[in-house]
Amino acid sequence: MSTIYHIVQFEDGSAYLMFDVCNWRCSYCIRNVSGWCTSLPEATIKTLNRIEHKYINIDELLKILKENGVKLAFLGGGEPTQDPELKGIMRLLKENGIDSWLITNGELLDEEIFQLSKGITFSIKAIDEAKHIKLTGRSNRRVLNNYQRFGNDEKVVAETVYYPNIIGCEEVQKIAEFVHSVNPRARFRIDPAVQLRDKSGLKDCVEKIRLIHENTYYFDFAGKSKPPKLLYPKI
Repeated sequence: MSTIYHIVQFEDGSAYLMFDVCNWRCSYCIRNVSGWCTSLPEATIKTLNRIEHKYINIDELLKILKENGVKLAFLGGGEPTQDPELKGIMRLLKENGIDSWLITNGELLDEEIFQLSKGITFSIKAIDEAKHIKLTGRSNRRVLNNYQRFGNDEKVVAETVYYPNIIGCEEVQKIAEFVHSVNPRARFRIDPAVQLRDKSGLKDCVEKIRLIHENTYYFDFAGKSKPPKLLYPKI
């Protein structure tokens, strides 16, 4: 049994699988806002909020993905590498023609998980260790070591969250400098915290960061696409 409790499918056919485990306690975690995909219609989220998380078994997971023609599965949450079934799930998906894209804090990333992944979004929360501990409850030493180990591969996308007064542009700049030192060609994505209302500062920050690391970009998903299709749980 996995700890996957929620699956949605996007317009492009890819799916997002949410794992119900994490070894960090980020103060601005999206799961503090909602335990469900925030792109779903509000009425759907309200209905989901009335039910408990129910983990899906591996056979049912594969059946749902194949029935819906999924060829790329984003594994997020939560922290997928905390799930003891992760490697088995990734191997099973690969055997059935489904690529895995891992979204991870990188602390527990290892060679086998790396090799099983089509791509990896590697989230770096802070460079300053004391700040990282305050934000997440964990040291970032292993995270930074793992990024140095794997970050030079083109399938790795470095990512961080921008949230003024928590992770502002000064800290994002330090992360960009670190990413650049490992791989000057790396993609570096800056995401606005889900709680962030005014994103004007984010745009200004991205322009500053591009002077340090050219391949920097950000996503603002608001109003950009149709809501995803709910695949699990059924309501």
